Amino acid sequence: MTDPVLIKIATVIGVIFAYGLLRWRLMTATHEFRVHAGCAADRLAEDPRVSPGVQARLTRLADMAYGSFTPWLVLLAFIVAMFLPLRNRCFAEVSDNAEVADEVALLKLKLVIASIATSPLACALALPVLAIGLLLRGSVEALASCMAAAGDRFFPGSGTGYSRPA
Repeated sequence: MTDPVLIKIATVIGVIFAYGLLRWRLMTATHEFRVHAGCAADRLAEDPRVSPGVQARLTRLADMAYGSFTPWLVLLAFIVAMFLPLRNRCFAEVSDNAEVADEVALLKLKLVIASIATSPLACALALPVLAIGLLLRGSVEALASCMAAAGDRFFPGSGTGYSRPA
């Protein structure tokens, strides 16, 4: 009466349909964020204070925001970066202006988030990869200092209360 093969086929089709709905909802919810990040990348790519290499990378990241394989490429890059030593090439000279360099770093983070936010499965897999990467790298203190610096940037003069342990 109820063939197990038909039940399995119906289950697979149902899971694929549910994943498609979840992906559509996630893309709808993050569309405005991706558009704003892309516009900011285009604006910075035309800024003469930013080095030409960084301008090209920003343009490529903005173009990749809607690619179908982009979330998986970003996840693969997270996995590879987890095991490779930190290289100073990633933090190459962006601009002589510190404010522009901070804006470029924040924009790169937004573009990476915008790229991975097009796939719910890639988002779900990226969280444990980033958590394992933090543990492997011992970057918890570095993350805390970055968050304190970000707090000082968004709320100047408020004093975040973060102090380095003695």
